[in-house]
Amino acid sequence: MDRGGGADARRVRVGIALVVLLVVVTPGAAQPAAPIDTTPGTTPETAIVLSHIADEFHGVVAEHAYIADHFPTWHIEYQTRVSQNDRNYDQLGMLKPDNTKVTIFFDITEWVGK
Repeated sequence: MDRGGGADARRVRVGIALVVLLVVVTPGAAQPAAPIDTTPGTTPETAIVLSHIADEFHGVVAEHAYIADHFPTWHIEYQTRVSQNDRNYDQLGMLKPDNTKVTIFFDITEWVGK
């Protein structure tokens, strides 16, 4: 006795089962990894190093000159000193013209305290 309604109904059920199996077993499309931001200064690891700085006074002047040259439309919101892995950094909170906040790091290890 044929309970499924014949060979055609059986083929339909098998086809549906295969589609369901493929959907369940096949992983979804892999999402691309988020890009790693290697822009200089966006992390302590990529901190901007200013060379030939004699002391803190000239270091701060050089940081502001760098910002004026590279980010002329950005504004400094805050500045703080951070120590990490035996290195010293100036961390500057910056504000872009569209009000996006960005953090910039300068490696000040060589001239801090001089």
